[in-house]
Amino acid sequence: MNQTRISAPDDILSAIYDVALAPECPEYYARLLPHMDRETVPAGLSEHALLKHFHRAEEILARSTAQPQGDEVAAIMARFSQSTAILVDARLSVLAANGPAASLFGVETGAPLGSAALPEDTRATLLALVKKHLHPRGAGKDAADTLLELHRDDHSRPTLLKLHAEVLPKAGPVVLILSSELIWPEGFDAVLAAAFALTPAEIAVIQRLIKSENIQEIAAARGRSVDTIRTQVKTILSKTDTRSQAELIRIVLMMMHMATAPGGSQTQPGEDAVRPAVQWQSIELSDGRRLDYREFGAPTGKPVLVWPMDYGFTHWPRAAEAQTRALGLRVILPLRGGYGPSDTPPANGSLSEHYARDIAELVAHLDLCPCPHLALGVDVMFVAKFAALFPHLITGVVGCGAVFPVTEPNQIACMDKWHRMILATARHTPRLLPFLIKAGFALAQKAGKDAFIRNIFADAPGDLALLDDPDIREALLNGSHFTLSKDDNAADIFTRTTIEQMTMDWSQDLRAMAQSLPVQFLQGAEDTEIPPDMLAQHAARYPEIDIETVENAGRFVFFRAWDKALAHLTRMA
Repeated sequence: MNQTRISAPDDILSAIYDVALAPECPEYYARLLPHMDRETVPAGLSEHALLKHFHRAEEILARSTAQPQGDEVAAIMARFSQSTAILVDARLSVLAANGPAASLFGVETGAPLGSAALPEDTRATLLALVKKHLHPRGAGKDAADTLLELHRDDHSRPTLLKLHAEVLPKAGPVVLILSSELIWPEGFDAVLAAAFALTPAEIAVIQRLIKSENIQEIAAARGRSVDTIRTQVKTILSKTDTRSQAELIRIVLMMMHMATAPGGSQTQPGEDAVRPAVQWQSIELSDGRRLDYREFGAPTGKPVLVWPMDYGFTHWPRAAEAQTRALGLRVILPLRGGYGPSDTPPANGSLSEHYARDIAELVAHLDLCPCPHLALGVDVMFVAKFAALFPHLITGVVGCGAVFPVTEPNQIACMDKWHRMILATARHTPRLLPFLIKAGFALAQKAGKDAFIRNIFADAPGDLALLDDPDIREALLNGSHFTLSKDDNAADIFTRTTIEQMTMDWSQDLRAMAQSLPVQFLQGAEDTEIPPDMLAQHAARYPEIDIETVENAGRFVFFRAWDKALAHLTRMA
């Protein structure tokens, strides 16, 4: 590997675990992007150690399940899962307290802050500061935070209090009082033990390290020698694959956040509901697997087979589905194996070949005549294999937002940051890809599909504008139910598809298909994976493919130009 740039281990580990712990925050992905470049090698961190961290982060991600968002008070308190916190309203009453806050301040929820069991001078200072922050000039996002030291007889170090003002829609001006006292989540010992094979004694040492106690203080508190504690710390660093106490503490704190964060879902109401009108049918394949499919359009019309992209879009805009009836097209849309109830193909062999043979069985089951295929995105790779294996069953191909075989580094370098990160990882370090895909899908589940699209496709305003059309929005959000919902998650098959796309040379299949069949591609002018300059290079490599550029469209070009796609399919049928 060419080590042209050096990345600090602390930086990449922080970025990895940040994504795992808060997948709903797109900015964490942005921080991870530079580290996923093939030529970025963390100093002092082997690929084996890096892979171990990715696997742990993947486990953390799996445990970080979405929970319903509570009211505004619960929502604001949920942001401080690691810090002891009290929320005070304009009446100087305690709205909420978390962790050991009640014992630290000596007040319960609903009690006046003035009754706090604090030294009189400290209590007076605290009340004065809270009142200052509640003043209209002090409240709100522009108010400066204030730090206050709280000295306690049972602590050798002072507890730091931080005052932060906000204005809530219902409660009005409030002040958060955060302390330096950390919350050790219930059951967190088991989380650490499972992740790193730590003993109870080692976990007890970690508890004191995150309280900033030094080796001598830990030895005294635990009744052990300094040498014993030093040995335990070295063992802990080895088990956690960390190189310093600072790195260890950072990872433990991030895992603590995972153990306590509610991860409230902001999913749009009803966006995961399956369209009631959709009727799914099933067949049993020759190897016993199940394959589901749906049909719409003209029941006795000319057949068209659809490959619905790696996002598995099962819905078209209602206007498009209605138009298929008017054009006399019978649309068959299979739910590829690995999506929803359709069984995943075997792990051995090419995924493209498995899918091609599955669809050939469906064609035989339905007794279809040779027909054109519509392929969205990466599914062009699958239909190219189908054409290679079953040329007598296909009459033409319409590709929308079609991808091309990646054979040169500059074909990845020109992509937007999200596609570059995912596809470069799939090509160069595929073992790290499962975590990235699962984290991205968790973003869709936690923040909502709307937020997922707006972040991943932010550089394609034409795609984002589709969300403003209720018909298209429904097709995008509800149509991806079997891929990006809390009930169905296609992260594994999405990962497998992406790795095959980037590690197999399928250019021969594409060229042979284009030379033997009419092939029409509709490509978005704002495509973030294949920008115009790169599209021109692909067009020169595959002159047999008729390529039309669609303005104001990106990866979701089909949903912008379905009328053009249907017109081409009608001619091919």
